[in-house]
Amino acid sequence: MRKPILFFLLFAGQVWAQAPGANQPIPVKMMQVQTATVTDTVTAAGTLSPHESVVLRPEIDGRIVSLSFKEGQAVKKGATVVKLDDAEQRAALAAAEADLKLAESRYRRSEELAGKGFISQQALDEARANLDIIRARVREVRVAQDRTVIRAPFTALAGLRKVSPGAYVKKGDDIVELAAINQLNLDVRVTEIYLPLVKIGQPVTLTVDALPGQRFNGTVYAMEPVIDLATRGALVRARIPNTKNLLKPGMFARVSADLGSRPNAIVVPEQAILPKGNKTFVYKVVDGNAMLTPVELGRRTPGQVEVVSGLSAGDTIVVDGLLKLKPGAPVAPVEAVMQMMQKMQQQKPAAKP
Repeated sequence: MRKPILFFLLFAGQVWAQAPGANQPIPVKMMQVQTATVTDTVTAAGTLSPHESVVLRPEIDGRIVSLSFKEGQAVKKGATVVKLDDAEQRAALAAAEADLKLAESRYRRSEELAGKGFISQQALDEARANLDIIRARVREVRVAQDRTVIRAPFTALAGLRKVSPGAYVKKGDDIVELAAINQLNLDVRVTEIYLPLVKIGQPVTLTVDALPGQRFNGTVYAMEPVIDLATRGALVRARIPNTKNLLKPGMFARVSADLGSRPNAIVVPEQAILPKGNKTFVYKVVDGNAMLTPVELGRRTPGQVEVVSGLSAGDTIVVDGLLKLKPGAPVAPVEAVMQMMQKMQQQKPAAKP
């Protein structure tokens, strides 16, 4: 529709310029500036990840006695997942506990003898120190025995195991990954211009290609305090409930969030904007003349753009015919020009036969 209107305006301008009278107004399409509600919506892409995940690894070398989980099944927090052979630790603990009983007995006798003056205070102190050393040794052996049992640090789903029962593993070898996916994390990078609008607890909506037509909701719960110098943005993390386990970690997701709205924003058609260099202008009609007015733009939507400064509600601007205008040129609504042309045609004398 814009090209036919523009061609008509050019044609009407030529005809109008040939009409009697000097400094005739140029026919243009005008409109009165209106207000509308503008919503700031930020969209970004990210990858889903588990709320909690860990790869279980032994802290000591040993042979696997049992794997107490099923691949792909839930594991409760604190449940035994892997059991290593603890025969060596049990033997060491029995020896340490026997030494502890002997040390406790010697210390009691030393206390009795010291009370009667048969041994020195130094001998009593040495007996006490020996008792403390053996108690520490017992605790050390018990810790080593505890490390033969690997428990789930949180409730999660078990992945595919990397080893089998009877295998000998070394400290740090991968055994199985646990992932809590009843809630998922989504990290997205938000540019610095939108960061002041992002708030903790703000709702977000996301979609994934693997589940077309379905939308999932979540909330923002954390963001990085420092802006990345390379991207001029910061990571914002949203938490997405996943009680039905439809979403999987690693999925590519598109997220959008409404960051607020302005109910009385100035909105004009895109074709009314005239860019010149790094600045933008509109032709505002003042007392019948087109005045080139600088404006500052805000959010863009299809076919429209927000004007942050430079215009007020009720101002009249030119929306078609901008290319033939010069600052200060007289203008008239194209409708008025059409009516005038019709009158001129009607006033022409009839042709002689």
